[in-house]
Amino acid sequence: MKSEVQNQKKKYTRKGKRKEVLFKDDEWEVVKRSAERMGLDTSKYIVMMSLNGNRVQNDVSELAELSRQLSRIGNNINQLSRKANELNYIYASDYEMMKGDYQRLCLTLNRAIFMLRRTAA
Repeated sequence: MKSEVQNQKKKYTRKGKRKEVLFKDDEWEVVKRSAERMGLDTSKYIVMMSLNGNRVQNDVSELAELSRQLSRIGNNINQLSRKANELNYIYASDYEMMKGDYQRLCLTLNRAIFMLRRTAA
């Protein structure tokens, strides 16, 4: 009888590390519903999401800078268009200013893309 119980324990024990996690009631309900939708018990669901989950938190501060620069370039283009229509030409300094804004925009965009790719990997 004793060896039967030991065999059952061996059969159902899982080798590895045990970690206790505390969920708030509303969080636990979300976990339970998500596990049920996938046809898993909550333990298997938590392990699967911990190992394979795709929740990513991205730093979007670079995107805010990108948006600001896009707005600035849009304003510059509108001003240059008005001036070109009035005078039938634009100044080289205006062109250089817009070119510099464009280059800063490209740099910011490349940095943002790099950071997003790095956090997604």
